[in-house]
Amino acid sequence: MRRLTLFAAVGLTALAAAGAASAQSISVGQTVRGTIATSDPKVEVDGSHYDCWVFTAPAGTYTVDYRSDDFDAFLAVGKGRDCSGSTTVANDDWGDGLDSHAEFATDGGAWFIKANTLEGGETGAYTLSLVSGGDPRVMENDGFGPDDSEASDGEIDLAWLEALDGREGGEEHLMNVLCAAVDTLDLIVTMESMTEEQLEARVAEGSQFTDRAYATGGSLGFSRDDVETQVAELGVTLLMDPESSGDFSEARQECMGML
Repeated sequence: MRRLTLFAAVGLTALAAAGAASAQSISVGQTVRGTIATSDPKVEVDGSHYDCWVFTAPAGTYTVDYRSDDFDAFLAVGKGRDCSGSTTVANDDWGDGLDSHAEFATDGGAWFIKANTLEGGETGAYTLSLVSGGDPRVMENDGFGPDDSEASDGEIDLAWLEALDGREGGEEHLMNVLCAAVDTLDLIVTMESMTEEQLEARVAEGSQFTDRAYATGGSLGFSRDDVETQVAELGVTLLMDPESSGDFSEARQECMGML
């Protein structure tokens, strides 16, 4: 499934909640085999597991391919040796498949490759290849590869909002989607100050908004993937609003009052 989520919109900040992983080494021109297991480091916000790989090379462009027949691959690349660091480029489904691909430029030194699963609970074998060369411009479409955008010219398609107009339950569904988006944005802003226990409790609490959106969306004929995309698109819209203060705590409290 396409990981068109708020993580892409905010530079994958939420992935940084994961603890630092013990990194393995990969060299340019090498293909390695690995296995994602439940004992591997976990991204606390969604429960997905990952392996951390690090390479050191001169400044230049590089290409990574991450493939698995066992799970939906999700790839993140960034500067440094810590896979919980800031991400430079990320990719979920490249082209028509569930594998991941990244082409990026570096200024040299150490860079990490985070071999992640899309969903929590996914495990299995994979291959990871790193080669020299590539064109970072192909990743400009939110890092999701060519022909993967939800709308032309990189714009967000909110046509589903029109489909709600006048429909019974449409207004309730829109409010549930909006609250799920606000909850996610507020979590991303505040999660760094939370302990692991607080984060787990916060994620569990916030899941109520998504569950309600799944329920109302299902009654209107939307799939869970549709609802997740709707949450993402409204979240991105809020982030792009020039009048947004970046503080979503008050809006989230209003949403909590409606539960």
